[in-house]
Amino acid sequence: MDATTRLRIEIETLHDLLPDLDYYKILQLDPSCEQSAIGEQYRDESRRLHPDRMRMIEDEDIRRRGNELYQFVNEAYRYLKEPEERARYDQLLSTGIIRMTDDAKAGAQADKRSNDPEAAATNAKSEKYWKMALRDMKDKSWKSAVMNIKFALTFEPGNDVFKEHLVIAEEAFKEEDAKREKNPYKLRIM
Repeated sequence: MDATTRLRIEIETLHDLLPDLDYYKILQLDPSCEQSAIGEQYRDESRRLHPDRMRMIEDEDIRRRGNELYQFVNEAYRYLKEPEERARYDQLLSTGIIRMTDDAKAGAQADKRSNDPEAAATNAKSEKYWKMALRDMKDKSWKSAVMNIKFALTFEPGNDVFKEHLVIAEEAFKEEDAKREKNPYKLRIM
């Protein structure tokens, strides 16, 4: 069998399987592979399915399918080359989503926002106070944290993340206040 016929059969077969292939399968990689293997395998697949190589095939439909495969290889590399994007994709893949469509990306962003307190603010005005509150919590300045979270809640009264952190900050402030000396008239002798 000559190289053109082999390539034609391979393109037809891969194109038919395309809806079932995730990014790892299209690059012929194991999902647990090392990050460095992704670039190497991408270069191999990119060379193999490059549109310039498709010019030797006379059938226009096969060339179109080959170009679709090439675009999918590039898409796979785009999402797997960065460790953060790869982790997001792995998370989506575990739920059964094999492509990073707009809906899948929106879901990944929503998951990130729900897991990351930094991204909890959706309003620009509340975000200012929220970031100050997070900094106060990090510095264990509980009174300021409570005040800033309450300010943030005035702009986003339904934000559950704000409410959860408010409870945490209020409890920490109560504990800190209970430990403090209560006699304002006590003199310090130095």
